[in-house]
Amino acid sequence: MELINCKECGRLFSSAGQKVCPDCRESEEEKFELVKEYLWEHPNSTVKKVSEDTGVEEDLIIKFMREERLAAEGLLIDFTLKCKRCGCEIKSGLFCDSCRSKMINDFSQGDEPAEKEKERQKDSKGMFLKNRFKNNN
Repeated sequence: MELINCKECGRLFSSAGQKVCPDCRESEEEKFELVKEYLWEHPNSTVKKVSEDTGVEEDLIIKFMREERLAAEGLLIDFTLKCKRCGCEIKSGLFCDSCRSKMINDFSQGDEPAEKEKERQKDSKGMFLKNRFKNNN
């Protein structure tokens, strides 16, 4: 495990793939629950109103939306989330469904030639060594 500084508080911790320490993660989770409960009782609130009434920062509420933990359907958005690839409006996450599908397709197609190239190199190296040993005998 790698030791890194917490992105929120700066404290050193054992990462295990996380960017924030366990204490900050727990605090963030409590804030998420607070926002979720608020939206349950006050549907169609603005991000600003939720932030003012709960004390949870607007940026953190937006982060919850980007992580797809909250969807814009429960909030009256006074800004728009945009796809990071094409710029169209989205309700949550980083990418729209269309761009997500395109990227998945591109990644899966990208793996195929690389695998074939590795196999070709592996076979050619094997043949080279085989031929070398034959020539030395």
